[in-house]
Amino acid sequence: MNLNEIKAMLELLDFDKVKGIHIIDGNQLYKRYTLIHNLDSYSLYAIDIHKDRISKLVELVNNAYAGDYKVHCYYKKGSSWRTEIVKTKNLKEFLIDKQRVYLLFHPQKGHLSMMEFQELISRLRAPDGCPWDRKQTHRTLRTNLLEETYEVLDAIDKNDSKHLREELGDLLLQIVLHSQIASENGEFSLSEVICDIHKKIIHRHPHVFKKIEVDDIQGVMRNWEKLKNEERNNKGIKKFISILSSIPKQLPSLSIAQKYQERAARVGFDWRELDPVFKKVEEEIAEIKSAKTKQGLEEELGDLLFAVVNLIRWYGFDAESALRLTNAKFRSRFEYIEKTISARGDSLTDISLSEMDALWEKAKQDEFPTEV
Repeated sequence: MNLNEIKAMLELLDFDKVKGIHIIDGNQLYKRYTLIHNLDSYSLYAIDIHKDRISKLVELVNNAYAGDYKVHCYYKKGSSWRTEIVKTKNLKEFLIDKQRVYLLFHPQKGHLSMMEFQELISRLRAPDGCPWDRKQTHRTLRTNLLEETYEVLDAIDKNDSKHLREELGDLLLQIVLHSQIASENGEFSLSEVICDIHKKIIHRHPHVFKKIEVDDIQGVMRNWEKLKNEERNNKGIKKFISILSSIPKQLPSLSIAQKYQERAARVGFDWRELDPVFKKVEEEIAEIKSAKTKQGLEEELGDLLFAVVNLIRWYGFDAESALRLTNAKFRSRFEYIEKTISARGDSLTDISLSEMDALWEKAKQDEFPTEV
């Protein structure tokens, strides 16, 4: 960056009124997938314009700001600097004939910074903060974390983006709260959490960040397990550790079953085609029919569930999500039966199974009306 130009920019900006400005080499954006600055701060980018890469710059800006957001643009014409306010939707047209520009982004209204959110949680945990927040520990927050995770999944199942946005915020609160508690206990900080996962993701994606080729998704997953094993060795962990050991036992059983199968498949313990998967389901049904004891029957029923989970996995679905959708469907249809019967002044115990069956079919028709 040209320091004389930066000085000229700051004079144009009336620097005394622009607090906490970030000055950024905008040429870095040509190799990035997101902007570099926080949206709640003043940020000034110095950019050399390459006409064949303008679209890349504009895409980054439009991904972060609405089309009507106004960028303050500074460029040199002759020996003097010019200023122009440009809406992001018109930015490409503005940049097309420029050689070098300075783009100033003003702070967005609202609370958009991770740093400020961390400050908020720290404030809640301070001696003069919230008594409830101050009292929480990793253990007392376990249920909250689990509930928020399920609410995120519920929003995804309902394809409700507004609800998902809210629930992801609630889940983020739990992560930052746990990190703050750990920081106070001298265990680790939020920055270390982010640093660790950042390094882990880069290390486990050498096919993206290094010149290592993989054939397909299965190749990616096999390499992932290999790298995890290397990480354990580098940490000096000599004792035997199963590739299944990191799967939390607190997960729902369907999720555990699928994760066990996925981990085993990564190292080649899997059928090569779908037909044997179906045969295994049929085999388990036959063994249920021939079970001689109650304990044996329970085991065979469990084996059938495990085999069905494998079938679901082979089709590329998540077993837990599939059952959640079916549960929701059952609830909706059964509530339809209840409401219909209640509206007639009857009780569920007053009508026959065939009547309930007819209402069930009516509920199905209402969900999926026949096209004419």
